[in-house]
Amino acid sequence: MRPLRRRPVLKLDVAVLSQMRSTVGFPTMFVAGRTDSFKFCVMQLVGPDLRALMWAMPKKRFSLSTAFRVALQTLDRLEKLHDAGYLNRDVKSQNFAVGIGKESSIIYMLDFGLTRRFR
Repeated sequence: MRPLRRRPVLKLDVAVLSQMRSTVGFPTMFVAGRTDSFKFCVMQLVGPDLRALMWAMPKKRFSLSTAFRVALQTLDRLEKLHDAGYLNRDVKSQNFAVGIGKESSIIYMLDFGLTRRFR
């Protein structure tokens, strides 16, 4: 049995967010760094993820029009990520969240730990 290789998950998040800076639908990263004890990344605060929003709905699902709007934005985020040369291998509702306040109509893509370069 081969030993598991640990991938630097935070490093991937920082790399992707740095490259996607100023792209609609990707949180702004303010600073990333390390201390003696840990590594950190400070990014824009976003609201609840799509799964939490769906489960909060009366019938535990989105209306057809909401589902279409969500699909358009999530597919746009994936296309922008692909155009930047990345492949996200962890596409799920928990990795997309809505913005807060004036940005509540924007869906943000999160968690790039399983993202890989393909170009």
